Amino acid sequence: MVRYVMTLVLLAALAVPQACAQTMQPLTIYVVKNLLAAPNFVALENGYWADQGLNVQLKLTSGGRQVVQALQAGNAQLGHVAISGTLPIARAGGDKLVTVMPYYNDADYMGRASAFSIIGRRDRGIDAANPATMEGKKIGFTAGTDEYYLRQWFRRQKLDIGKSQMISVLVEDMPVTLAQGVVDAVVPWEPYGAQIMRQLGANAVAVSVGEAGLISDNVGVVGKEDWIKAHPDIVEKFIIGIAMATKFMRENPQETAEIAARTLDGLNVADATVGLARMHWDPRISVCTVEGTIRSGNGLVRNGQIKMDRSFVAADFFDMTAYDVVIKQHPTLFADLPPMPATVADCKGALD
Repeated sequence: MVRYVMTLVLLAALAVPQACAQTMQPLTIYVVKNLLAAPNFVALENGYWADQGLNVQLKLTSGGRQVVQALQAGNAQLGHVAISGTLPIARAGGDKLVTVMPYYNDADYMGRASAFSIIGRRDRGIDAANPATMEGKKIGFTAGTDEYYLRQWFRRQKLDIGKSQMISVLVEDMPVTLAQGVVDAVVPWEPYGAQIMRQLGANAVAVSVGEAGLISDNVGVVGKEDWIKAHPDIVEKFIIGIAMATKFMRENPQETAEIAARTLDGLNVADATVGLARMHWDPRISVCTVEGTIRSGNGLVRNGQIKMDRSFVAADFFDMTAYDVVIKQHPTLFADLPPMPATVADCKGALD
């Protein structure tokens, strides 16, 4: 009889984790394979999503367009894209995607690109104290946000970018391209900026690093409007994991770099640690975040890069239903961050 009772207890104990496993909610997210996706790597490895009852499958891809395509095809429920870059293009093309939480973001700023820099070679006559020395130089760039950052920098300095020779270079090839002198300057994002500064040493000139007021540069979690509205409970659990991950990253850049290196082949942990510390990991949606995204989207329309028959508004980019719940119920996840600006007038890094 004793043996029978003990057997039942053992079977019951074994059944508990099996039952829990059966109740885990499957979820797929597509992310771009770069350091900006680090919160997803942290949330997965540290078990933050599993603690919320989510069985998240992380799929890596090469760019924001592939993420949008995966969402539209139903291959994923959530994705990682540039909120102020990719999202307006997707919306203009008829893809009804919205952001539920940013993670690479600085809530104090309307426009800040803390992952980007412009780095030149001192022996090519480039001087950070004299911006005009960038005119007429060969500049390596990748089409997209970094090109826009460069053009806005030239515009701010009242310089003619047309006098410079623009050369298309993959961002991962920028360190060797600049080191070999194929170009005079490059516009990398992290951790490649940190790598270039380390490799060039005294010959490196940091012309611009994470400069404010040039562009709105935020990355975060997006999904199809109808799916987001139909699954607020799942979205809430997912972004709790993201909020936990960004808090961990703010406190542990080196451990974050080590986690990212287990996903990103060839990532230098030292360079990634420096890059992560330069970048801002604030998952809050402030008036500055919203206004910067709207202005960036309308700027793309104004410049003729996309077509819209009306101006963008906040509802085109953000669904804050789950976000508002998480902010209210989990204040400790944001307690180390400064108070958010109350009005647009209080935002730093104002955009045109």
